[in-house]
Amino acid sequence: MFAGLESDERQHIEEYCQQHGIQDLLQGLVDEYLDERPSLKPRQHFAQQLRLQLMKEKADETDDHSMVASISSAAKVPGHALKRLFEASKKITSEIVPKDTIDVIIEESLKLLNCDRLSLFIYDKKIDMLVLNASNLQTPIRVKSGQGIAGHVFKTQQVVNIPNCYKDARFDQTFDMKTGYRTSNLLAMPIVDFEGEAMGVIQAINKLELDSPGFSVVDEILLDNLTEHVSVALRNAEVYRAAIVTSERANALLSMLQSLSEDLGAQSLILGVSTHASELVRADRCSVFLVDERREELFSVASDSGKEIRIPKSVGIAGECATENKLIVIDDAYADPRFNSAFDKQTGYRTQSIIAVPVKRPPTHDTACAVIQMINKTEFDGEIGKFDEEDVKVLETYATFVATKLSQSSLVSGNSHRPSLPEQEFPHDSHHHPHHRRGSALAAQAGKEMIFEGDEEEAEA
Repeated sequence: MFAGLESDERQHIEEYCQQHGIQDLLQGLVDEYLDERPSLKPRQHFAQQLRLQLMKEKADETDDHSMVASISSAAKVPGHALKRLFEASKKITSEIVPKDTIDVIIEESLKLLNCDRLSLFIYDKKIDMLVLNASNLQTPIRVKSGQGIAGHVFKTQQVVNIPNCYKDARFDQTFDMKTGYRTSNLLAMPIVDFEGEAMGVIQAINKLELDSPGFSVVDEILLDNLTEHVSVALRNAEVYRAAIVTSERANALLSMLQSLSEDLGAQSLILGVSTHASELVRADRCSVFLVDERREELFSVASDSGKEIRIPKSVGIAGECATENKLIVIDDAYADPRFNSAFDKQTGYRTQSIIAVPVKRPPTHDTACAVIQMINKTEFDGEIGKFDEEDVKVLETYATFVATKLSQSSLVSGNSHRPSLPEQEFPHDSHHHPHHRRGSALAAQAGKEMIFEGDEEEAEA
């Protein structure tokens, strides 16, 4: 019975192989490999040959004789090109620091493809955008994940090779018109990880060869192989960056716990809470507001003068956070009706992302004794991003740690008997506010930046 089933199965397999020409295909690949004895490993060589055959069949179907000729000439990738590919792959995978990894990918890709410019688009899930790093850019810029040719390549995971950009409807001439640069040809290829998920796009511009029709099939093969190593390098850099962030946050928590054990004055306490919050979560600005339940106000204290600055508890995002004792996360301030843009308009500052975390009064935790508010999450590339779930968890944990210390402060427990300062002492154009700014050289500067807030967002920013 078993032998009969095995024989039937063998017959089905033989018929299937004969029907699809599998034996001839394998024999041809093996014979060619043994004849040429290339430096590539069998699996890489077979994959390359199969890709070439598929491209040739596609060109035959469209009766594109020039493409057929190009593919035929590319059947054997030059040895010097393979050597460059090996060297580029080795250098790229040896890096782990995010910025250095990006730099070496761009540098090695330029040399491998012999092109004038190269752009590396890396997808950022947090903001759902592609971050563009380019050989001709000093700082990264952001583009929508579906925008332009790179966006199309990212979404579809399809290679785009344009020999004449100005004759292709997909090409946007806006950048060339603004800068005077002329993009003649380009090659864009998706960067795909081992799970088949698109991580970004490599886009090469203007092949540097006299009378060149653009990027060849050989260039496509080289870049296709290189992107496999690029995906590994980018993933390693991502893991490394996450480890650094975790380490920095752990150190900041230890420093915070140590400072909380000290007997600090009111001003030092507020400044310390603000400083440690900014170390835990990268943000442009940070504010700490204490709650005066008796007066229904939020207030803070300048570390240099000891003066109080007060705002009504019923207004603004910090006010809502304190009143309702709830977390508030805003990705786009200008799309939120609670945000007051008056201060931004007055100063030219642009508030984008906001997070307000209540410091819940122990032991019941049913009311807030303070609010920690941060503005404009700062990403590693210096751009403004969104506060994510990890930021929320870290700040809520931090708020739990500092709750006991703040609730025991005379400023909160005694509801601050000092009189409020008149508004005229803090005119709106003085731009002072109890913010800790990451850009300040000294943490003490945070306490000197005070402004009276008619609304909490005016103090923000």
